[in-house]
Amino acid sequence: MRTKLLAGTAVLAIATVAWAGDVWKTKPYTQWDQKDVAAVLQTSPWAKVNLPISGAWHPVDSQPTDTSGLGVAGSATDTSNRSAGAGTNQPGGTEKQAAAQAATQMYNVFWYSSRTIREASARRAVLAGTATEDAAAKMVAQPVDSYQILVNSPNMAIFQRRGEQAFKDTAFLQLHKTKQKLTPTKVEFTKKADGTVTGAVFTFAKTTADGQPTISPDEKEIDFNVRIGDAWLKTYFSPKQMVDSQGEDL
Repeated sequence: MRTKLLAGTAVLAIATVAWAGDVWKTKPYTQWDQKDVAAVLQTSPWAKVNLPISGAWHPVDSQPTDTSGLGVAGSATDTSNRSAGAGTNQPGGTEKQAAAQAATQMYNVFWYSSRTIREASARRAVLAGTATEDAAAKMVAQPVDSYQILVNSPNMAIFQRRGEQAFKDTAFLQLHKTKQKLTPTKVEFTKKADGTVTGAVFTFAKTTADGQPTISPDEKEIDFNVRIGDAWLKTYFSPKQMVDSQGEDL
């Protein structure tokens, strides 16, 4: 049975943490405590939490509503490869009701492929007793060959209903320096054991067909956009701030 890094199916509320510096630069992840992990998942440059849709750009300064679907990207505990199309036996009512409900939801967006998010996921599992130190180290060390963005929310019914392809067709990264738009190579849902969608992982290529990086080293800001229901979820990431003790971390 696969180890689940962040166990539980209910919404997990994490206590608000006071800003205490960049723990991802000052302490090895193996020494992080619960507050350190919460800081990474709430206030770090890799986490944008409690985002409304309908055009809001910058995140609300508050805690994540749900990180229960957050696993280590690319690891054996990453359930993003468990896809699910639109299901008729899932909650959400009609298409119109699902869209209306989606408009009132708050969403979390994580730069899921980053080393720092993977470390926080692994460390949280160790602190929860669901993974050993050795298992966590192997998960963190496993390379991720693409950029991944995770979107999750307490209720992902509209994702469940519309399926992965619908969101692949409406999502993109917008680079500020080059003005280039990157579209996902795939979208895969994370799910609970009963098949309910808990998150959506958007995968983007790291290199172009001729081997050039899709995101240049001097890129300062990247916008993430995805249409949900009848409106857009929008946020941004700043690569120059996404730096840990080993350097830039995307």
